[in-house]
Amino acid sequence: MTLEEAMTILNSCQRGELRDHAFGDREVYWDRDDTMVAEGYFGRTAAVGFYDSDGNEIAEFTGDDAYKLSKCGELRGVSRNDETGPDEYQEGKCMPGLTLEGVKKELCGE
Repeated sequence: MTLEEAMTILNSCQRGELRDHAFGDREVYWDRDDTMVAEGYFGRTAAVGFYDSDGNEIAEFTGDDAYKLSKCGELRGVSRNDETGPDEYQEGKCMPGLTLEGVKKELCGE
């Protein structure tokens, strides 16, 4: 699958985004007729995977190609998966003072 073919497919889909304002990353999902077509992650890395009707991955795009795909499709909604991040989402920007060690300590009580 070429990048142009992938863009054509995704532009015929609806896109949903799940954003984490604290970590500055997001998960993106594309579906058509209630069937998942692709999903992507954009944060420390960027990747978009395409799936067949059985859920098997049939193509993957990473890096700049994945970012080009991230805006394809009709945006149907944006949700958050954090409670403590800033009000405004900034991709790639981690909330000040937020570290992996700090999150582990908060979750595990260590």
